[in-house]
Amino acid sequence: MRNLLGTLSLLFLGVWLGALFFFGVVAYVAFSVLPPLFPDHAAATHAAGLVVGGSLNWLHSLGFICGVLFLLLTLILSRLIHWHSYMPQAVLVVAMLVLTAFSQLYIIPQMNTARDSVGGEIDAVSATNPGRQIFDRLHVLSTRVEGTVLVCGVFAFLLGGRPQKMRQLP
Repeated sequence: MRNLLGTLSLLFLGVWLGALFFFGVVAYVAFSVLPPLFPDHAAATHAAGLVVGGSLNWLHSLGFICGVLFLLLTLILSRLIHWHSYMPQAVLVVAMLVLTAFSQLYIIPQMNTARDSVGGEIDAVSATNPGRQIFDRLHVLSTRVEGTVLVCGVFAFLLGGRPQKMRQLP
């Protein structure tokens, strides 16, 4: 039972981690493949941004599901194995969930508002436009937050391979 629960918890974390890596591929492909298909650079960037933004929403949903399932399995495992063995992993996954919620509930809505304030196409306005500047700052913050989630996920996954001590039953 312990091995099954441990394997499932790592599977959920691995799915989230894999999705985070794949998101980087999606973003790169969207911004490199779509622009040549559009005569207008601003429209091309906007289309790529819609693909990446939609993918980010799905990534966050998947992250919430996998993170909660990981924590539930970890809670069950902590009853079988010394709880402190799972504490570092659980703390990292909680941090991943908090950062994902921050991105989904704070950064993305503000980016959408900033984009809408300039008419929808960020690249169609000057870099000195206040709405564009807000969007650009939020984009940098979003990239850093997602990068931090990825780093936390890698460390949490690496911690999952450690041998665990069985709890001594009375």
